Formats: sequence, C-alpha cells, structure tokens
Amino acid sequence: MLAAAAALLAVAALAMSGSLQQGAGATLPAEIDLTGPYDETSCTPCHDRIADSRSPGLVFSHEVHGGVACSDCHVRPPHEGGGTQSPPMETCFACHGLVHGPSGELASAACDTCHPQTFDLRPADHVADWDGRPHAQAAERDGPTTCTMCHDAPTQCDACHREQGIDTPPVPPIYARTVPAPESRPAQVVGTAGPVTMGQCVFCHPDIDADERDGLLFTHEVHVERDYACELCHEKFPHGPGTVDRPEMPSCYRCHGVQHSERGKVASSECRACHSPGFEFVPADHTAAFIATDHGVPATEHLLDCLTCHASAFCAECHRAEKRLPDGSYSEEVIPDDHDAAEWMSTHGEPFLLSGEATCSICHTNESCSRCHPTVMPHPTTWLSTHTSSGFMPDDCDVCHTDRNWCQECHHDPDRSQKLLAENCVNCHPVVRSTPFAEIGVAKIAEHAAHFDVEDHVGRPHRCDDCHVKLTAARVQRTGQHSTEIGGHDIRICYECHGARDSSGALIAPWAGSDLCKRCHTGPDL
Repeated sequence: MLAAAAALLAVAALAMSGSLQQGAGATLPAEIDLTGPYDETSCTPCHDRIADSRSPGLVFSHEVHGGVACSDCHVRPPHEGGGTQSPPMETCFACHGLVHGPSGELASAACDTCHPQTFDLRPADHVADWDGRPHAQAAERDGPTTCTMCHDAPTQCDACHREQGIDTPPVPPIYARTVPAPESRPAQVVGTAGPVTMGQCVFCHPDIDADERDGLLFTHEVHVERDYACELCHEKFPHGPGTVDRPEMPSCYRCHGVQHSERGKVASSECRACHSPGFEFVPADHTAAFIATDHGVPATEHLLDCLTCHASAFCAECHRAEKRLPDGSYSEEVIPDDHDAAEWMSTHGEPFLLSGEATCSICHTNESCSRCHPTVMPHPTTWLSTHTSSGFMPDDCDVCHTDRNWCQECHHDPDRSQKLLAENCVNCHPVVRSTPFAEIGVAKIAEHAAHFDVEDHVGRPHRCDDCHVKLTAARVQRTGQHSTEIGGHDIRICYECHGARDSSGALIAPWAGSDLCKRCHTGPDL
C-alpha cells in the first residue's frame, strides 16, 4: 500500500490547471501497451470521449482530474478479461476529504459530490442485520479503515458500541488514506499496424463471442476452426476512437454462397444461417420511392451490395417488363443508355470485363451471349486448360481481349527461339499462308510477315530476340535506347536496320524514314 504522502503528491498535481485531450482527431498508434503506465493515449485509440463517466450512479469527469496522472488511480489495466476495472472508492479518498494545510480540503468528501441524489448510498453487502455480527466480522478481517470512509468514528462507531455495551477499543478517529500499489506484470503490447490476429483481442475479450449483436448469429469460433485468418475479414485494426470496425455484409459473401468446384458451397447463403428469427431483412432506406426509381443510382455505384441479397432474376423481372404490378399493369422495360449507341455491339466486351460480369448478368444469361458468341461466356474455371479443344471461335477473343499481350505467356512460349519463317506461323495464323503482308488486316501479323524474307538480305532468318531482346512470360519487349513498357517495341527500333549500314558500308535493310511507312500506309494524312 502506498503511504498517504504519495497521495498528497497526486493531489498537488490535481491543483494544476489543464484539460484532458479527447480522442477526436487522435491517430491510432502503432502499438498499445495494455499493462504499462497509463495515460490518455492508452484510452484514446478506442475511446473518442472519456471525459465523463457513463455509470448512472457516478458523477465523475476525467477532465476535472486532468492534472492527476492516470496511473495514480488506475493501478491495473482498465480493461481485462471481458470487464472494466474501475478504481475502488479508497482511491478517491486519497484526495477527497483530505485537508492540506492552509489550502484546506483538497476535494469535497460529501456524498453528493460524486453520486446523484437517486443513488443508493448503502453498499450492497450492508444487509439488513449488517450492524450486528456481519459488520464486526468485516472490521476484524479488513480493519476499520474502510468503515471510516463514510462513518465518523467518535459520533457513530464508538457511540453505537457504548450504547450496545460492546467492549471494544475506540475506532481510530482519522481515516488512514491508502491506495493499492501498482501491479507488476509482464508487458502486454498490441500492435495495430500489422495483420489482425486473435492475439490482439483476447486480453480484453477472452470470450470474444459473448457480446452478441442484435439479429446476428455469428461466432468467431466456427471461422477459427476452419483456419480462416482474421485479416481475411478484418482488413484493419478493429478498434478506433469511438468506433468498432465490423466487416460489412458483402465481405461475408466472399465465402457464403460461393461454389467451390465439386465440393459445393463453401458456406450457406441462406439468410437464416446468419440472422435470428424476427430479424427485419428489408433495409430502412428501401422505401416505395427507392424501389420504384431511386435505387438506380446506388445500384449503379454499389451493385455488389445489391447482389448480396438479390439474384439477377429478381432485377431482370422488372427491367425486362415481366413483373406484374398491383394495378394489373407491367413494369416498364429498362435499357441502359449505352446500349442504344451504334457501336455498342462491337464495344460491349470491355465494360463486360470491367463490371466483373455482375452488371450484365442482371438481364443476360449465358444463352444471351451464345446467340452471337459460340464461345462459352463467362468462361468456366477450367477454361485455360480446355479452350483450345472446346470449339471456341478465335474471333470471339477480340471482343473482350482487345490487348492480347497476355496471351504470349502460353501461345508464344514454345516459339521464343524459333526462326521467323512462314512455316512456323501458319498453324496459328493461316492468313500469312498466302496473303501478301501489305493486305493483312491485323497490323502485328502483317509486321511479322513482312520479315519472312529477310534471309534474302541478311543471309539468315530473323529470330524473335533480334527485335524482342527481353522475352518475359507476360510480354515481349526490347531493352535499349528505344524500349517501351506498354507494347512489343518502339517503331524507332525499325530504323536500327532500315536505312542503316553495316560495318562494311552495305545497306542492312532498304526503305529508310517515311519510305518504310509508305510500304503499308498511303494517303494525304500520312
């Protein structure tokens, strides 16, 4: 126990002016020491406001006590084992009621200073016959100091003992102020910057599933048993000033309702699997106006939120004018504005990919795509290993895959050391079998076909690495003065041969400058 003199030092600090900063605007520290010396920074990472007590039976302000070090009162962790550890009243009486020389009473000891009038001042252990044997046993066990926090020894304790004829020494007339000594224990530090782990939670939440949320049937235990990492759902430290960061429902659908090949659903997508009976599934903002018209903007901006509850067929029934309304009429057909554009049929592949297929699937099924595209769309999960034998149409690829560079990883892998000859290319590009290069419509194929006959000029066929020096799995690229990061090569590389001469002064390749361009391009805009 600390001596009363130590309390005097704390009270002296209380007399200093100052105010306690709250959590507003506070930043989350990289580490929180749960068992070290306490100050306001120990609390503000989770509490945006700690100035006033939230206990209905206590009138208390941390801000009023701002000049006192937090650790003078909090000698053990405020939160541990699922509960909140408040300082005992003995700590308060280290200052309240203490007379400090000419300064007088440092803080009032009147009950109504710290408790509202409605508060029952009688402690719970003061049972009906407390003034008999029970209080005597407590005094023998703990000493009379606790009694004199509230009772005046001469006029109450001693007077009662004389009246009852109890032979006991007088109770010490002065309250001996003591406060608990700080506990010595190993440091418990929680890191907030790294991945979220269960170790960050169990000190304060030993039973992390005890705090149930209304309407939600969820246990961490079920997910931990399946070896799910906490960070899969909790992307950042769960606590902030005045907030608890809980995963939004769309994150649940990363697993719930997902089909995992032949194993079926990873987890149930039924509403009752996660929500208790009586839970209201319709969100409060889903008013009649929202359903009729206002849902368009949020559905466009946050479509995945809608799809957590609604299947595409639910939307399609209205959007395709198939839903019968209460008045007997049918809903109006809804066609997106971009679908009316003349070029839509030739450009819809890119928005299909960008939307993650979600937007299109509201109205369109696989059958919708197959009317024009024999290739199965969306592609099944086994597509990469089977697409060459599944009857796909190569022209379909261009609809979505406008940048074909990524195809190089597989399609040109065995050809990286091949000679650039027509017989090595015609199997995949039959157009080069007999079509003059200037008439080939695909620029990249035409460009390569033009070099089939270089052996006539340089004495040997080109190889891929003559132009594509740095061949990578995802892209072919030349390194050097005119390298580029976004395509096969920079056209300026061409002039390293065209119009240039070798060491003997012989022309390496004809057509220098614009003459090379005119081999394929004509017209006044060249």
